[in-house]
Amino acid sequence: MKKIFLLVGPTIMIFIGLQMFESVIVTFLLFYGWLLAVPLLGHGIPRERFKATSKAVMLGVGSGLLFFLFIYGGLHWLHIYLLDIDQLRVLLWEWGFSRSGEIWLVLILLVANPILEEVYWRGYIYEKLRRDGTAKYAILVTSTFYTLYHLLSVIPIFEGFFGLIAAVPVFIAGTFWGYIREKTGSITAAIIGHVLSDMGIILVYWFLVR
Repeated sequence: MKKIFLLVGPTIMIFIGLQMFESVIVTFLLFYGWLLAVPLLGHGIPRERFKATSKAVMLGVGSGLLFFLFIYGGLHWLHIYLLDIDQLRVLLWEWGFSRSGEIWLVLILLVANPILEEVYWRGYIYEKLRRDGTAKYAILVTSTFYTLYHLLSVIPIFEGFFGLIAAVPVFIAGTFWGYIREKTGSITAAIIGHVLSDMGIILVYWFLVR
């Protein structure tokens, strides 16, 4: 029961923030507050999980650049089919996001988001699941629940069923980062890859939506 609560907790925070309060700020506070507080209260993760070997760095940079090109390149060329830019701007305004908060969006997506998400999913939760099962089990479960709350944010952003399709790359990224976390014994590669992937999201906002 406790594990289920830990797995769905981030999704609940996103739901409360976006669907009930309809506020990006409230969502960030609830979501990142959860990702930070739970590992701290649960005694965190072993320090060795942060080791930065050359292999981890190369895997992180390689996967990050691949996902960056997929996100930015794909949306740059296909946004006229996948996104309603005017509607997206209205949605962001309804969620309480304005241009005055752009610098905070950049800092959160490039610093807080990749670190806290990877510490939580490929660090804290992965450790718990791995102790009770195989690597495959831990990777698939963390990737599934990591993808779950992304649906709440991508479905309103994309046109029609493309919102569901947009969640597939999230699952693939989570699965791959879980795999290299298992192989390297570190979450460093996942954090690096996540930072570069989020850079693609920032550039989509900056050059297509803004």
